[in-house]
Amino acid sequence: MTTGQNPNPNQILDSYSHDIVELNISNKNISGILNLIKFINLKVLNCSLNKITSLENLPNSLTELCCNLNKIVSLENLPNSLTKLCCNSNQIVSLDNLPNSLRTLYCNSNQITSLDNLPNSLRSLCCGSNKITNLDNLPNSLKKLFCSSNKITSLDNLPKSLKKLFCSSNKITSLDNLPNSLTTLNCSRNRIINLDNLPESLTSLDCHENKITNLDNFPSSLIKLICDSYKIINLKKIKIKYPNLSVN
Repeated sequence: MTTGQNPNPNQILDSYSHDIVELNISNKNISGILNLIKFINLKVLNCSLNKITSLENLPNSLTELCCNLNKIVSLENLPNSLTKLCCNSNQIVSLDNLPNSLRTLYCNSNQITSLDNLPNSLRSLCCGSNKITNLDNLPNSLKKLFCSSNKITSLDNLPKSLKKLFCSSNKITSLDNLPNSLTTLNCSRNRIINLDNLPESLTSLDCHENKITNLDNFPSSLIKLICDSYKIINLKKIKIKYPNLSVN
């Protein structure tokens, strides 16, 4: 490959065997359409850090796809075998036709406005730095949700199975319906006034840069707290009542 040129993607792909299982062609200066028609047995593909605009003929055998930092606008016709998709830092507007097998989705730093049709198989969702205004239709199977730096105003319908929630830098005013399974909550940099209904399962809470002045109903399970200590009027009482609590 000549340095400084944009080769045809197929010229690179032709040098690989058609029966290869894992393919890493990240940062190869590939531009345009990437056609995977020859890779009928491919399971893992990493094509990040290129200038790819479209992925065509993804094989039915594919389980993991990493296409971060490209110029992809849409991801249609994803194979039903896919369990992990990483498509951060592209130009994707929507992800409506995700396969039912998907368990992990990373789609940070795109142009996504909604995620209404997520598969029931999903366990982990990272959708930070998009234009999402609500996440009302999350799958019941979800255990980890990272949705920081969006335009979300409320999170009232969180799945009961959720264990970790990172929703910092949004426009949230309250978090009244947190699931009982939650162990980690980062709701910093929002507009929250109080956190009166924290679940008993919670062990870590980051709520700094909000409008909270009092933390009355504290779960006994909490071992780590990050808050604006100068704003919390009852912080001394909290420290006395929970001597093992780490406060920052």
